[in-house]
Amino acid sequence: MPDSVEDTSTISLRICLEGHANALALNKDNNQIALAGRSLLKVYSINSNGFTESCNMRGKNQNLSYSANDVAWSTLDSNLLATAATNGVVSVWDLSKFGRQKQLLVYNEHERTAHTVTFHSSEPNILISGSQDGTIKCFDIRSDKSVNTYFCNSESVRDVKFSPHTQNIFSAVSENGTVQLWDMRKWDKCMVQFTAHYGPVYTCDWHPTRNWLATGSRDKQIKVWNMDGRPGLEHTIHTIAVVGRVKWRPERTYHIASCALVVDYSVHVWDIRRPYIPFASFNEHTNVTTGIAWQGSDSHCLLSISKDSTIYKHAFKDATRPALKANAQGASLGRFGDISFANKIKEYEPKSSGASNTKSSSFIRRKTNVAGSIQFHLDHSKMYKFMVNDTFSGHPLSESVSRPTQEHESFIGCARELVISGKKLAELCEHNAEVSKKYGKHNATTLWNFIKLFYGSNHFEPPFEHRSSFSNQKNPMNSRRSTQVASDWPQQRTDLGQDLNGNTPETAHEIDVANVDDDPLGSSGVEHPPTSSVILSETQIISEITFDNFELLRNGFIYVGPTECPKALAFPALHHDVQAARPQLDLKASDHEKSPPPHVPTVLKVSHVPPIPMWEPHKFVSDALMLMNDVGDVQTALTVLIALGEARKLLPIDDALVEHWFYTYVDQLHRYELWNEACEVINRSWLRSVQQLNQHSTAMHTNCGECGRPMGGKVGWYCDKCKSMQSAKCCVCGLIVRGVYAWCQGCSHGGHIEHLQKYFAKHSKCPKCGHLCAYS
Repeated sequence: MPDSVEDTSTISLRICLEGHANALALNKDNNQIALAGRSLLKVYSINSNGFTESCNMRGKNQNLSYSANDVAWSTLDSNLLATAATNGVVSVWDLSKFGRQKQLLVYNEHERTAHTVTFHSSEPNILISGSQDGTIKCFDIRSDKSVNTYFCNSESVRDVKFSPHTQNIFSAVSENGTVQLWDMRKWDKCMVQFTAHYGPVYTCDWHPTRNWLATGSRDKQIKVWNMDGRPGLEHTIHTIAVVGRVKWRPERTYHIASCALVVDYSVHVWDIRRPYIPFASFNEHTNVTTGIAWQGSDSHCLLSISKDSTIYKHAFKDATRPALKANAQGASLGRFGDISFANKIKEYEPKSSGASNTKSSSFIRRKTNVAGSIQFHLDHSKMYKFMVNDTFSGHPLSESVSRPTQEHESFIGCARELVISGKKLAELCEHNAEVSKKYGKHNATTLWNFIKLFYGSNHFEPPFEHRSSFSNQKNPMNSRRSTQVASDWPQQRTDLGQDLNGNTPETAHEIDVANVDDDPLGSSGVEHPPTSSVILSETQIISEITFDNFELLRNGFIYVGPTECPKALAFPALHHDVQAARPQLDLKASDHEKSPPPHVPTVLKVSHVPPIPMWEPHKFVSDALMLMNDVGDVQTALTVLIALGEARKLLPIDDALVEHWFYTYVDQLHRYELWNEACEVINRSWLRSVQQLNQHSTAMHTNCGECGRPMGGKVGWYCDKCKSMQSAKCCVCGLIVRGVYAWCQGCSHGGHIEHLQKYFAKHSKCPKCGHLCAYS
């Protein structure tokens, strides 16, 4: 059957100016539609030209029982409607009556909001409702009270549906993620209960021809369950938003329509055999869709309502096909360096005559005229896998030539062997430098050694007001002075520079350095840098420098005596080579034995002293870490930052960037299944958003192996329902499990993991109930 009908077209109508509809329902003849909302309760007639209002049951009445969350039309009587109100009232309406007499019955038995209501498929007088109070009420419209109450032991029942295949059986979905099957005649206990989703389930729908139940949840998944025997998961559809409604498509076994509860405004039709791309989409609504329905057995007309206060009758021929816009090729990089590539292939069949051949030239295209849109699920792909080639395996000296470490091997090795806590910083840096060198990461080795040099000393301790100075013999109490980046220093007074240039060394040495700290400008009138930044440690860098006056050095003067050789300064900012700056004259052989000339200058006179660009290691380290991240080595960048501890506060790196590093590195560790290493990185984080990663998806939903109900008690494996602790015992040896416990999510039986491993090595069914357990 084609997917389009010529006499259908997409039509729409704005239904309400005061609000929107929350639900819709079709009568048994599919020519009328009922719409219900907080300020809306109307019936429209459906025709080829649009919608015609035929009945307004609310009018200007402000009674809360008219404010409906759901509406249902009797499957046997076109005059009977039922609504579930926000105040918990369930009303039955008779459209054949006039005025207020249309509200035939009012059931005010729910204690909280009524979410859903539905009629029995074969009994015209029976309907059920689900409420926020966790109960399901069964009503007989020939009585003014409910006939049964079913307790779901849940916070809220969001949807109930009668099974079209088994009489008196209905399903109920709850906000705790469970699905229950009830027999109307047995109100004390449900027939089947299982956990379907890891979040609230908002909707369900029975397949019209197969015993399948579809459920939609807040976890953005639609699941199809086979209800023959014990419930089994058949298909899972992954959507982009919370699922609000699902509805099976008539005459299409594998098609189901869905709409979102938030974010997504479109109505999607899915082929459950292709769970990631919608088969078709309707994108006409401008707000969230609140209700969908197929117009009877016509699989080409879809009705939908939305928060934009419009109702649409969609023609399937007008739907968009997202699969046609999808890329048919794909590539993926494996965890061990291999590459997988897939491309779409077309359907072919072998020739009817001649010998068969494996070459592609021996195949011809099928001549059956099958629309590609209908065969959406039959698209096939060809897979190619490219492995990492060991270039050294064929080397004649392969036994003596070491194979270069692959990138994934280097990442995994460093992730397992790098230490980020538990030792002093110097020890951490030394160990991590050896690990980085072992795996060929020489840049990381240099960086770890650098961190050890500048941050691994004993002087680097809180409260982070580190000072560094040259030795001061005159006043040891004031011998420590901090230095700062030269660009932040105030410009020196020009008259001071001229004075110093004209002074002799003896005069220069008379400057009292000890009194500098007492006077903000010092006795020389020079404003010294504040104690806000640390550059170098005294014990690391200047242990061999014995200048008596650091002020002269800072202003560009270096004293060189007649018999003193200039020392190599381990100072990154000072690259002034005094001897190299002097003109080197050619010395003749006759001049070698002569005495040095008299009056050798002892002071290097500089007419203009430019500011010396002092080197700031904190900025250097931050730039190095960012460079590591830019070249793809976020592992080194983040481990260095974690190992620094509180010293990381000195580095000018934005927290948003650090947070991105954490997410990236943790994701990489998860791809290589390094779960312990990822947890350690998360635990060492100082960012709250990263620390909360270990708190996601930590809830385990378990059921009792005896009664099948959720283990809601607080005393371990004790079941409050059947008063039993059988679930705590091993189903193989019968003893209580102390330690690691493994169980089947299907039958809830388990035990010692060692016993289960040995048992399932030879068997496939549960040793207690015979369930086909999927143990791996």
